[in-house]
Amino acid sequence: MRFFIFYFLFCCASLLKAQTFNEMVNQSPLYVSEINLEELKENQIYISMPFGKKTVLNPEQEKMLAEKAVIKLELVYTKFRTSETFNQEQLNLNRFKELNRLAPQLFENRFWGFELISQTKANSRESGSDTFHGFIITFRPNSTKNTLELEAKYLNDLLENMQKKDSIENDTMPKAFDIKTHYDMKIGYVHDTIWFIDTVGPIPPPDFFYMQSLYQDSTVLNAFERNQNWNNFIVVTDVTGSMSPYSAQVFVWLKAQTTADKAKYFVFFNDGDEKPSRRKKPLETKGIYIAKNIGINSVMNTAATCMQNGSGGGESMENDVEAIIDGLKQYPKANGVILVADNLEIMRDYKYIDKIHAPVHVILCGAHNRINVQYLDLARKTKGTLHTATSDVTNLTEIKNKQQFFIDGKEYLYQNGKFHHVY
Repeated sequence: MRFFIFYFLFCCASLLKAQTFNEMVNQSPLYVSEINLEELKENQIYISMPFGKKTVLNPEQEKMLAEKAVIKLELVYTKFRTSETFNQEQLNLNRFKELNRLAPQLFENRFWGFELISQTKANSRESGSDTFHGFIITFRPNSTKNTLELEAKYLNDLLENMQKKDSIENDTMPKAFDIKTHYDMKIGYVHDTIWFIDTVGPIPPPDFFYMQSLYQDSTVLNAFERNQNWNNFIVVTDVTGSMSPYSAQVFVWLKAQTTADKAKYFVFFNDGDEKPSRRKKPLETKGIYIAKNIGINSVMNTAATCMQNGSGGGESMENDVEAIIDGLKQYPKANGVILVADNLEIMRDYKYIDKIHAPVHVILCGAHNRINVQYLDLARKTKGTLHTATSDVTNLTEIKNKQQFFIDGKEYLYQNGKFHHVY
């Protein structure tokens, strides 16, 4: 019986992957002249395959994906075909299956975007054979001590910038002015007073950042704006590498608060300071910094310290649950926890969700493709909620076994106590 259940689950997983592959190979391609591998960036690798075949020519590249958070997958092929009956879709499907055999971890949690690319330059078998075919995989670049310090500096500069704006807005000293005169046909000469008002420009994001557009992503601010009934809570924020666009929004929100009645404590975590991966154990990873909300300066200084003390690297796991538990130990009277989480990372301590005894309201950052179902599980099991850039999912505890539902146009299934993707 146990073998039958395992075999059934294996078949279901294989069927889901097949549906995913079919969905991708049948989408409309982007047409380009030719892909130049020399233009790839440091956070990109390629899996090469011959013209018209599915064989992987450089399988050693799979090692480069260890613990990487993949953000995009591109399948590249040549539009030219030597036979009118040639089935490009079937070849692309076989190439997906081959990639799945080489790197199955890519498809276990599909949060990446996908693009099908058709090259148009080749016009013969010879020129087609000289063209790249296969997959280009883009992953989030590893953080370093230097980039973490730059992200921390960005937060400090943001605080200084906000204080400058306050100083100007509260300044009652008379300002310099100029008088402009113009003639109005109805009332004659009009004298306009033009006051010179100081302004403070926006702080530019770190120029190393892999995706500048994330600094225009208002997921955190949107979620706080839509849920103004939250009160007496702890804010737990992931400040590992690449989370500064969202950490900054936490402080912009905090700055706009007129009282400290809502957020009592702030918890920041970096997944273990500089601890090596082999020594990181669930609920014992550390790298957690807690600040009582006595003002934005102390809170932001705590966040910057946490960020600077991070280990960098490119791990795809974080200690969210440990940080939540530590925060609730510090302030057990909290009505709930607001978790600002990274959708591309999985929880190192996921299996300890049951140790959290307060509702967790997850603000999920970077959920542009699909939601990491671990965070749906966290929200449901703690009787909390989940929030994306545009949606509030507040009925998770009402979802019944085997029920399917949509969030932001993507389908999910709740079955046997867990959430699953549906393709």
